[in-house]
Amino acid sequence: MGNLATLPPPVPAMLWTSMATGVMADRHGVLDASEPEPRTAGLRTVGRASLRLPYVWEMLAADGIRCRTVGWPVTHPARGPAICVSDGFAGGRKGSLWPGEMESTLRELRFDPQEWTAAELKMFVPRFAEVNQDTDRGLAKLGVLLAEATSVQAAATRLMEYDPAELTVVHVGAIGAACEAFGGRADMLYGDVVEGVYRYLDMMLGRLVELGGPDTLVMLVSERAALERAAPAPPGGELQGIFAAAGPGIEADELVFGASILDVAPTLLGLFSYERTEGMTGRRIPELAGSPAERGMEFVREPEAVAAVDELVVDEEIAALASWGYTDVVAGAHRAEAEAGCRRRKFNLAWVLLAQRRELEAIPLLEALSREEGSDPAMRLYLAHAYLRTGRMEECGALCNELSREFPKHPLTPVAMAFVALAASDADAARRELAHARLNAGLMPELDTTLGELYLRVGRAAESAEAFQSALRLQASLVQAQHGLARALMELGRYEEAAEAAMAAIRMHFEQPAAHATLSRALKAMGRHEDAERAQAAAERLSRGARAA
Repeated sequence: MGNLATLPPPVPAMLWTSMATGVMADRHGVLDASEPEPRTAGLRTVGRASLRLPYVWEMLAADGIRCRTVGWPVTHPARGPAICVSDGFAGGRKGSLWPGEMESTLRELRFDPQEWTAAELKMFVPRFAEVNQDTDRGLAKLGVLLAEATSVQAAATRLMEYDPAELTVVHVGAIGAACEAFGGRADMLYGDVVEGVYRYLDMMLGRLVELGGPDTLVMLVSERAALERAAPAPPGGELQGIFAAAGPGIEADELVFGASILDVAPTLLGLFSYERTEGMTGRRIPELAGSPAERGMEFVREPEAVAAVDELVVDEEIAALASWGYTDVVAGAHRAEAEAGCRRRKFNLAWVLLAQRRELEAIPLLEALSREEGSDPAMRLYLAHAYLRTGRMEECGALCNELSREFPKHPLTPVAMAFVALAASDADAARRELAHARLNAGLMPELDTTLGELYLRVGRAAESAEAFQSALRLQASLVQAQHGLARALMELGRYEEAAEAAMAAIRMHFEQPAAHATLSRALKAMGRHEDAERAQAAAERLSRGARAA
């Protein structure tokens, strides 16, 4: 068991798709919770139309391994070669099963929210009788999320009982939905809901494990940990995902270090003795799939999406009406929604590129968005940060000065002024502005990290270490700050602490050659030459792999 390093931005549909494809969103194409709806020119829940690459179970199924998936996000409409019960199944959406003949078997397993009884919902809301259902929709929301989970469980258990397979993948999103709907409520009517949902899903998991049998390897993964009411995320912080596994060959109570959500797909391939495919950036988790791969897996691109028959008919009818002079008032009504969705997807793509340090590709997107969203200072602040990272100091300073003039009272203005100071290499002024920003808005670990890098560049290692530590207090999972701290401690001659900081960075994300190289330097300075050589060998191996990719 252990943490899974997550990816920005925190869009669940994007993260689950990265987990199941092994690549980041700029490659798999799922950039938001919604996608364009061609029939209305508006938006719809994201589905297969946005997906460019196959899921890992589809790769395995194409090579003859019997696989199935139930309820996984962004799988609707269902398609092969793996057996698929899509994320549209619980809602009764047409085309949610592949092959389609499963409809006669699974149709009756869908659970309707109206089927819940008061006695059953009372297990989650003990003060059920006090809820005014005319004005409070909480019970209705609870009924829907529980019904969706129950429908997914019913389909999964039916398939596992009567239809053998080598890989079964099940997704239940009830905990995240319950935390979002009830985790932050101040009233106590719904105070037991999240805990109750945990218990309910725990029983479901127990049944799946039982059906799998003692010889089945079980992996439990989440793209991020659910928010605990008593322990919210720190300001600007990110919660890591979780990982646990049990089964043949898995040693109990052992910890996994350095795993990422991008490692899940390569690990599944490794469990079936396949190498990771071209383009997968993660690694096989060695505690699960440490044996050498015996065969390669051909990297298959997703074929172009084909419009459904009913969509084609509607398109023809709309074209005929337009030729007769009728105006598409539906499209006009949805235009603002569609434009907002397009901006959101562009921004998420820019965010993904920035996370990969691909600022030169992100900057044109952010420049276009900043022109479209001129009233949004946050958008232009991301652009300023990208300018700062690429050494375009004059443009960074000019943009931030413009922001401070336009929005003198905005909580992000001190952050913009910190950028101006950083662009001028004035670390002390940047620190003063950051202190002011934290008082106003609890911002922002990335700036502390940038400040730490600046101090390190000008030879002020003690202040650099302090800045990196400040970033880590705000966001403990920030890999760049953890590695920066290791480098600053090396400059201060605090070699043992430097080695610990470098190891912490490697545990967060294993495949970063520079952190292994820093660890090697620290171990060598401590006189641990054999360990230093192993760390340096890992750094060189990872560097070769990165160049090859």
